[in-house]
Amino acid sequence: MLQEADAYITGQLQRERAVQQAIHEEEQRRRGQAAFNAEFAAANQALYRATLQQLQGMLDGRQPAHLRRAVFLTENAYLNGQLRYADFSTQVDELVQLCRGLAADSARPNPTARFMALHRLMTDTVRVAYAGQLASVHLPPRYDFQDFWGRQDYTKQFVTKLLRTNSGQCHSLPLLYKLVADGLGIRTYLSMAPNHSYIQVLDNQGELYSYEPTNGHFVSDAYYMSSGFIKAGALKQRAYLDTLTQRETLAGRVFDLAQSYARRYGHDAFTAQCAALGLRYYPQSVQGRMLAHDAALMALMVAVKANGQPTEAQARLNPKLRPLMEEVERRKRAVAELGHEDMPAEQYARWLQQVEQEQARVAGQQAASRFAQTAQN
Repeated sequence: MLQEADAYITGQLQRERAVQQAIHEEEQRRRGQAAFNAEFAAANQALYRATLQQLQGMLDGRQPAHLRRAVFLTENAYLNGQLRYADFSTQVDELVQLCRGLAADSARPNPTARFMALHRLMTDTVRVAYAGQLASVHLPPRYDFQDFWGRQDYTKQFVTKLLRTNSGQCHSLPLLYKLVADGLGIRTYLSMAPNHSYIQVLDNQGELYSYEPTNGHFVSDAYYMSSGFIKAGALKQRAYLDTLTQRETLAGRVFDLAQSYARRYGHDAFTAQCAALGLRYYPQSVQGRMLAHDAALMALMVAVKANGQPTEAQARLNPKLRPLMEEVERRKRAVAELGHEDMPAEQYARWLQQVEQEQARVAGQQAASRFAQTAQN
């Protein structure tokens, strides 16, 4: 019995030591992870600040306004400098050259032929043959219905992800379309709808046409109004269904930068700085106004906690808190002025699918009608 007792005690001590060792190793791992996280955050936040400076230089004219580089910079900041601009630019240039080849207009550029080539690139399978090389096939990009707002994987909305996987959504597809169109000399503009962006194309007679890169169709304003989330205030203030200027388009990338930063670190003085800069050049942006509101709200929450969690009535009497509360209310009114209403992700997905189904049905009817006419002839 004593031997059994000794053996049990010895085993128990060994088990306790093993548990203590495991606890010690876990604490060491957590300390190391915390140190790594702190080191990563310091370097990454410095990259975000440097990126903001470059974007600000483009906006205020100290640097050339270059949308391709602006898109790269914002995505590269979130990915902590893992991307190479030369690779990104080469991928876009390859699509530009492919469209030029399809347009067959190297001697005399033809905007209409180039537009049709870009349309084909976005909607059709293209066989590509280069001198001395085997022919290859370029497939049209697909709409990625899985996590299209990037709530699980934030990079789902990146142009670099679209180029890598040939699938994108309503943020990345219009941006890539515009980058290629700019390289082709096609006059295009980004436009906004609730939780959505698209393209407007200018023809040779100065007429604008709405083009939906997510499905390769020309559409009307009724297409976007059918979502039910566009209010009169947003139309009146040019928040939706209007063309963005070059500076407004660049300011949108500042908002993208702030959005990705908030995804990593939450809202703080940096997101407030981004919102203020972007709104200076793009004041009617729903995204920008919401960022400014969220940054102001976070500043208020931090101050309320630091002042002992007072009630709302007490906070309004506090000279430190009252201005912050008033700023939040002002920012809230600015968002409300646009009549913004968030569209639930499920409803947005249904809207996209319903519109695609209807367009497929109409296209099928038109094809059948053309075939019937041909058969009669």
